[in-house]
Amino acid sequence: MRSQLAIKYPLRAKFLISMVILLVITVPQMFNSPDDSFKRGIFVFRILLLLFIVGAITVALFRSAGKPKTLLLEPGKLVLEGKEVSAADIQGVWINERWYGIKLKQRRIVPMKLCFVLQPRQPAGEPELLQWAEEHEIPVEQRFFIRWM
Repeated sequence: MRSQLAIKYPLRAKFLISMVILLVITVPQMFNSPDDSFKRGIFVFRILLLLFIVGAITVALFRSAGKPKTLLLEPGKLVLEGKEVSAADIQGVWINERWYGIKLKQRRIVPMKLCFVLQPRQPAGEPELLQWAEEHEIPVEQRFFIRWM
């Protein structure tokens, strides 16, 4: 069986809201001038934290606003953005509400590249994915999973 599914990386609203809250907390503290070396160290840490927050927000927005990607379901492997994932390397397909995650055996959490939502105009995508997993004896579970960038 060879299928092609249109997928999109999900908008992570909770993540974005928490990053914006951290940004709102961090920015006003940047205007306090450091007067000793310890406070300068904290000032530098706040700058690095600010850069991380802005970078994380930017990456999350660009990933979710991007064009739909294609997930190819081929015999014995998945192909996502030109990268192949062997069915033997997959521990399971996890479903959390409308999010799908492909959990690899060598990873503790689901990589963000393998976390996606199916395009709404493609209702046949879920049965195809579940059938592919069943054919390759990959367990499918409805459960919460942790995603990372």
